[in-house]
Amino acid sequence: MAFKSPPAKVHSYVTKLLKANIIRNPPVWYPAASLAPPSPTFLRERDPSGAKAHAQLPFEKDAEIRQQKAALASGAPAPASTTGAPAHKELTRSSRSQKHLRWKTERPQKIVYPEDKLRRRFYEDHPWELRRPRCLIETSGDGTRRKWTSLLQPGRSIADLTGEDVIQYQLYLMTTGKSEREAYHIATEEFYLHRAQEETEARVAKAQAMAFGLKPRRSFVMNGLKREEAALREAEMNAAKF
Repeated sequence: MAFKSPPAKVHSYVTKLLKANIIRNPPVWYPAASLAPPSPTFLRERDPSGAKAHAQLPFEKDAEIRQQKAALASGAPAPASTTGAPAHKELTRSSRSQKHLRWKTERPQKIVYPEDKLRRRFYEDHPWELRRPRCLIETSGDGTRRKWTSLLQPGRSIADLTGEDVIQYQLYLMTTGKSEREAYHIATEEFYLHRAQEETEARVAKAQAMAFGLKPRRSFVMNGLKREEAALREAEMNAAKF
């Protein structure tokens, strides 16, 4: 079985191999990993490489030397050098206990849309709308319609009307200058009218079908009850034979 080194210890493992002359040429990634070795823990550190926090570039060093020479020539005290500035102080256990020095856990930001508040209020007032069957397959290009100037858009029937249409229509009314309460009142009022029209059409269609001799179809609950009664009667007859 081959030796598997943890990813965080690959740099130190290769360093030992180079010192022992087991491998002569360092890998391509070795200089970069030497400057910034991986952290042994998953906690974030300010400077995992151990480099100085106030390290200077060559042109910054030259500018500092010129400032020191100019200060010596004029007799003024030389400015303090920043090359020897100590790196950041390592956090100890006592300092970690302080609230303002604790590491903050990375968490994703909350994604909030304007429709969330409107959707929450609408379904709190109309919870039974969530139980209505809804077709998720768009066959007539309904997903491309974005003109919410009216609640019932052209090309759609009243049966296709859902709570999401009310929410989008309310949001459109709010963009025209109406308040949230006023837009909600207008959108729900039109919604109630369309729902009443749908119920009226279903009731009239049922009455017409009954007038032409159509027998009403029993529901699944009634079918289950009828089958249960038939099974009980059959069980009683079988029990009477014995």
